[in-house]
Amino acid sequence: MIAFHLSPFVVLIELLASIGILLLLQEKRSLFVLRVLLCGSVLVGMNFMWDLFVFDNLAYMLQFVVIVFAVLFCYKLNPISALYWSTAGLAIQHLSYSLLTLGINYIPGIMTSLAYTMVIYITILVCEYFLITRRFGKDFELRDNQFKLTIVSLIAMFSCTLLNSYRMNYSSDSDLIFVTSIYSIICSLLALVLQLGLFEKTQIEMEMSVLEQIIANDKQHYDDSMQNMELLNMYCHDLKYFLRRNADEVGSFKSQAEKFLSTFDADISTYNHALDTILTEKSLYCANNNIQFTCMADGQLLSYMDTADIYAMFGNLLSNAIEAVSKIENKDKRMISLTIRRRNDFVHILVDNYYDSNLSFHNGLPSSTKEQPHLHGYGLKSIKYLAEKYHGNLTISADDDIFHVNILMPLSV
Repeated sequence: MIAFHLSPFVVLIELLASIGILLLLQEKRSLFVLRVLLCGSVLVGMNFMWDLFVFDNLAYMLQFVVIVFAVLFCYKLNPISALYWSTAGLAIQHLSYSLLTLGINYIPGIMTSLAYTMVIYITILVCEYFLITRRFGKDFELRDNQFKLTIVSLIAMFSCTLLNSYRMNYSSDSDLIFVTSIYSIICSLLALVLQLGLFEKTQIEMEMSVLEQIIANDKQHYDDSMQNMELLNMYCHDLKYFLRRNADEVGSFKSQAEKFLSTFDADISTYNHALDTILTEKSLYCANNNIQFTCMADGQLLSYMDTADIYAMFGNLLSNAIEAVSKIENKDKRMISLTIRRRNDFVHILVDNYYDSNLSFHNGLPSSTKEQPHLHGYGLKSIKYLAEKYHGNLTISADDDIFHVNILMPLSV
């Protein structure tokens, strides 16, 4: 029989509201409103056909499947992520329903109170937005290897659906209602914890992948820099030889050329080839951009580190410092200091530089001041990753207008 069914429709609205809040910051597909209207029409149409299903549970499961496809149809997500968001929304809907059921059965006069119902759902939706949606950010997608854990959460939610349907046959049994409601609340909370754990795990894996790619790119950059340095030194040597052999012909140009070439002669020697390469590269940049760079470094202390790791660590350290001092209008404060020394059985790396901006810290690292901060900040994260790779630690502090980066690593790993 074709007819409107209120109870499934209420459940549908609750579920769509929960999922909609979770997807608020996700990237939408073109013609989003038309897509939503089309999916909404299909779901409302299913409500009118509810009596055609022999079992309500089967109808609810089919409705959930349609919602997953609707999420995939309306948002730029992969299938695993669409299932993930839909399952999280289902857990929140079950949590809301179970809390409402407990109130109806144990608080006198609540059953007919629309205000109580609205307070429960609005409170949960607001908490959902601030605790989950804003934390997850935007454009978040799960990887295929997290499909199984999402299915575990989904099975837990479907078990609650079956249990709630069974409970409907014993609506007068207050003890059964209490036990099943508590069970549903626990299952919903565990499913949400699992979902949040999946998010954290995915974020860590994504960051590790980016950091590994950054270090791989730095290794390639190191190889290119080595070749360029060798080629530049060869040209400088040939030019010096030409100037000496043709001093009379070049005349006054000789002193200017020699002054220019002396810049490239200022190779920094720390007895560590990788460190010498990056320090020479950065010192040349500083010399050409009115930045004072001082260095006291014993490169032999880093002999146990991989070449690519040394280049990546100090490349990022000095690039961050150069970026900070370049923003300072007072040229006298465009200063960077690097120290690498031994402290007992540790190697101590210290970078000091002036800065001219307001800093806030998150998890021990300064928050990015750039637009789209989630796309930045990997320089310091890669430094922290490399320090921890060699069983060291990174500490960052700022006092007055000086920024300090301290790295302490054991001499033998």
